[in-house]
Amino acid sequence: MSRPISLLLVLLAACAGTDPNDVSNTGLSDSAGSSGGTGVASTTTVGPTSTSTSGTTDPSTSTTGIDPDTTQGDGSDSSEGDGSSSSGGPDASWHRYTLDVATGVWTQVPLAELWAGANAPPPMGITATVSFTHFDRLFVVSEAGMLYERVDGLWQTPVPVGERFPAADGLAIDTMTHTPGQMGEDQEDIFLVDTPVAVVYTVFDNGGVELAQVADLVDDPEGAPQASVDNVWTFAITDPAGIGTDPNWLQWYMAFANAELWRFNAAFEWTLFNIFDNDFFTGARGEPDASDIRAAYHDDASGRAHFIAP
Repeated sequence: MSRPISLLLVLLAACAGTDPNDVSNTGLSDSAGSSGGTGVASTTTVGPTSTSTSGTTDPSTSTTGIDPDTTQGDGSDSSEGDGSSSSGGPDASWHRYTLDVATGVWTQVPLAELWAGANAPPPMGITATVSFTHFDRLFVVSEAGMLYERVDGLWQTPVPVGERFPAADGLAIDTMTHTPGQMGEDQEDIFLVDTPVAVVYTVFDNGGVELAQVADLVDDPEGAPQASVDNVWTFAITDPAGIGTDPNWLQWYMAFANAELWRFNAAFEWTLFNIFDNDFFTGARGEPDASDIRAAYHDDASGRAHFIAP
């Protein structure tokens, strides 16, 4: 069976009539930067990133697959729940709002306390985030077009998005998401979107990357307006153990600027929600205003959905 990226690429292009259990189809109907008109982009490999020794989280407190933001020593445990900020309040820092999906309980922490240190992202102006499933990598993109990458609890030296992912050079990334490989694989696929363009790279456990696809998204007549409405945030809830047998191994949530929240799974089933009434935003105590969300990511290991908002 081929990698799950094949399924997601077909889905992004809104190709109808494909067997949802067959992930062998790799084409995109409207791809840019591809060679020979085949819909498969030329391939570029970039070497692995080095691990910085100036990170702000002790790697001994970080376990692969566990969100280091929830460990002792980063300031999150003392702040979550009351929203207090030693950095001067909400005007000085945006917040990460966290929903424990199993219990429905919300907590929050200022970004200025959560992400600290010389290489950490800024506490405001975040446009996109994504967290991987198989190995511990968190990517954050700022309004200035800088990419911040945390590897095994350590923030790497920030670089422009186009330096790490050259095919995304010049794009203003609205959102990011991912899909993991099958169980035991050392790679995941990252999607960087500047509506209506999607750039897809495979990221390996050692930090190397390989270009998979550059595509023009299209509106799905029975699903999300991927090309015509800005995608504000996206995240994937995944269980790679179900690849090939359970269509809900993948649940991809996409929030758009028209207040629509769309979900699809590996069976190409689309479900539409109102942004203010859905699986995550129900009016529960402590939840943020759904219209304020600027970025989001899901931690598959802990079952927590994280939302970045002022």
